Amino acid sequence: MTTGGHTTRFGKYELQERLGAGGMAVVHRARYTVAEGVSRSVVIKRVRDPYAQDPAFVQMFLNEARISMGLSHGNIVQVFDFGQEAGEYFLAMEWVDGQPLSKVLKRLKLKGVAHLPAPLAVQLMVEVCKGLHHAHTRRDEEGRSLGLVHRDVSPDNVLVSYEGEVKLTDFGIAKAQWAGRQDTDAGVVRGKFLYLSPEQTRAEALDARSDVYTAGVVLFELLTGRRPAEGDQASVMERIATGDLTPPHAYVPDLDHSLGAVVSRALALRRDDRFTSAEDFQRALAEWLAYRAPLFPASTLRHLMGWLFEEELKLAGQPPRIPESFLRQVAVWTGEGGPAGMDEPERASAVHRAHAEAFPEEHVPGALVGGSPAADMGAGVPGWVWAAVIAAAVAFFVGRAVMPDMSEPGSRKLQVVSVPPGAEVRWDGKQVGMTPTVLSVASGEDSHQLELRFVGYQPWATTVSQAAVPERVQVSLERLPPPPPPPDPVVDARVKDKESQPEGAPRKRSAASARGESREASDWMAGSPDAGAAYTLGQELLAAGSAMQAGEKFWKCLELKETAAECHLGLGRVGVLTDRDSMAREGYQRYLELRPRGVAATEARKYLHAKTAR
Repeated sequence: MTTGGHTTRFGKYELQERLGAGGMAVVHRARYTVAEGVSRSVVIKRVRDPYAQDPAFVQMFLNEARISMGLSHGNIVQVFDFGQEAGEYFLAMEWVDGQPLSKVLKRLKLKGVAHLPAPLAVQLMVEVCKGLHHAHTRRDEEGRSLGLVHRDVSPDNVLVSYEGEVKLTDFGIAKAQWAGRQDTDAGVVRGKFLYLSPEQTRAEALDARSDVYTAGVVLFELLTGRRPAEGDQASVMERIATGDLTPPHAYVPDLDHSLGAVVSRALALRRDDRFTSAEDFQRALAEWLAYRAPLFPASTLRHLMGWLFEEELKLAGQPPRIPESFLRQVAVWTGEGGPAGMDEPERASAVHRAHAEAFPEEHVPGALVGGSPAADMGAGVPGWVWAAVIAAAVAFFVGRAVMPDMSEPGSRKLQVVSVPPGAEVRWDGKQVGMTPTVLSVASGEDSHQLELRFVGYQPWATTVSQAAVPERVQVSLERLPPPPPPPDPVVDARVKDKESQPEGAPRKRSAASARGESREASDWMAGSPDAGAAYTLGQELLAAGSAMQAGEKFWKCLELKETAAECHLGLGRVGVLTDRDSMAREGYQRYLELRPRGVAATEARKYLHAKTAR
């Protein structure tokens, strides 16, 4: 190793700056010259003593490094090289121009943001899960599973680039770090115990579901700013080992309950109760994102990184371009949006009100951003000209279609806020965004209809006069009353003559019967809240006439709690309503096996008797 100027030669690499040091390695940014005039930035991790002197560690390190070099995925930091140089073991890895997630979270708190908005946290974790699944499913040349497990999914090992890319680093290296270190060295454990899975606390063999658990811990932290188990090392490890975790709603009361259920499943004590794979976890998160925040801009993470690390980027000669729409949303997250004295945005959970309507300029159709034949027609025109034309056209047509009079001079701002946030905002019947949002109302004498709609809540409406526009409208939406009992299923939808139906056709159930079912279900719902949430949603969908969607929720309930009798009953009713005899028969039979004297036992027996009689 030789030194020259501000760089140090390390084999074929030129070390430039020291990025940090941990218990295991010293990390440098370096440059690798591929050919004369061609070079690339890399990261060099140099293994420190006493690890470098530990034969067990060295062997494991080399084995895991070989495997890691075979991982090629957009969400995993690529390992290019490893070996020994001047007696030091090292890794050469992809340079990610960004920051570790741990630093992102610290900077957020310094900026007054307690935690990430839910859509952004979910979006980030989807990318982490993609990387995990790729690694978990790798096979060797003979088709055998490599059994690769990260073992240390934590904010320190998730990198976020300034462009909004998310990458996992140090895949498998944690296994080497623990090899032969039975003395629980403080340098090994310090800080890491907060992100252990239950099986890690018991030193059991690990599989992909252990990474699912630790990814769930990271998601919990992104959503709440806290961890599910906090305290000293001994108490935290005991709580993890016994499943004594703080639920996310204890820190963020208005966190979406369906998202809370996803987090809880990832953090289940038993591996069999978790998502079966990182891909299953990813799918659940993607479904939540598609349902709850379908318009959330993918560019939000990039803008967030620019806002958090603006000074660093300016010093590097890369000043970020942060749109006004993003800054308006940041004002809501930090409680600085709107008139003084508004205490509602100051709650920590207020940052969960991030929705796509705050980023209108981000919604440019994909056909306009290149890749189409039409793009070739303007090859001789500078790109910025096309960008300006397209932006002007989009702004004009969107403005005319949604709020044709909003661009007139003399307009006034109307801030619309709801509790809970995320309500659909309609202006004269047209959807214009989701709360919280700011509308521009032109001067005049006309009156307009402002409506708020949110699933599960009473619609709200008021009239706004252009002559007297308030600065702020804040509405506490009222929940809808409990849904009526599900409609009685028709024994056979193909039977047109009601009098020709078999005697076993179920009768209209009373409200008391529905309450009885709920009481019986409570005995298992208390022990399996995730399954209970799926069952409750299934009941609501069934009452609303959405039998197929209800069936999906009942299936989900049974995946989480196979002995949930009322979920089997729900599937029986769905089978009847959708003319699926086998589903109906199986659902009713299983219900009777689990609850032979249940409230709905008569209904189930009548249906089965009617089918047998045929």
